[in-house]
Amino acid sequence: MIEILPPKLLAMLRNTPGLERSYLVGGCVRDWLLGVPVHDFDIEVYGVDYPDLVRLLSRYGRADWVGKSFGVVKLTHASGAVWDFSVPRRDSKRGPGHKGFDVEFDPELSPLEASARRDFTINSMLWDARSGELMDPHGGRSDLEARILRHTSAAFAEDPLRVLRAFQLAARFEFTLAPATAALSRTISDTYPELPVERV
Repeated sequence: MIEILPPKLLAMLRNTPGLERSYLVGGCVRDWLLGVPVHDFDIEVYGVDYPDLVRLLSRYGRADWVGKSFGVVKLTHASGAVWDFSVPRRDSKRGPGHKGFDVEFDPELSPLEASARRDFTINSMLWDARSGELMDPHGGRSDLEARILRHTSAAFAEDPLRVLRAFQLAARFEFTLAPATAALSRTISDTYPELPVERV
C-alpha cells in the first residue's frame, strides 16, 4: 500500500498526534491487493471523536463534516487532494430501506467490531499506515485470492442495497458469490422494493 499512497497523506497519518490509530479501509485496500488502480482513499480513525478529528485535519486544509448522518469528514488538503475520514460506528436497523438505520459513532470500537458492519469480507480489511500491517479480521484476503464474494456478518441482511453491490462487484471483478451469501440474499427478496429506483 505504501507504494501507492500519496506521500502527503502517508506523512500526515504517520506524524500527526491523534491519528495514531488511523487505518486505510474498504475498497482502496481491496483494489491495492488486486493490483487495480486506486483513486479514492478512505481512512477510519479510532480513539478520537468528530470534533477532535475535524480539528486535527484542519491543520492540513479544509475539513468539512459533510456526512453527519454517516460521519464523513472530507479533507480538502492544501495540495488540492481530497480524502474521506470517518470514525467507527454501529448501525441499528430501525426502518425499511438502506437508509432505515440508526447510526451511533463510537471511537472506542475495536477494528474487529467496526469492520464487521462492512458488506463483504473483501471490503473489511484495514491497512495500518504506521506499521504497514494488513489487518484482516474476517478472512477477506483469502476470499480475494479465491475470487469469492462472501458477506462479512449476518448484518448483511439488514440492507437490501448490499445485494445490488454483490451483482456489481461480482461482475466487475469476476467473483463467484458464496452459496451462503446467495442464500442470505434470497431471504430478503421481499425488501428489494424498498430500494429507490435510482439506486437500481
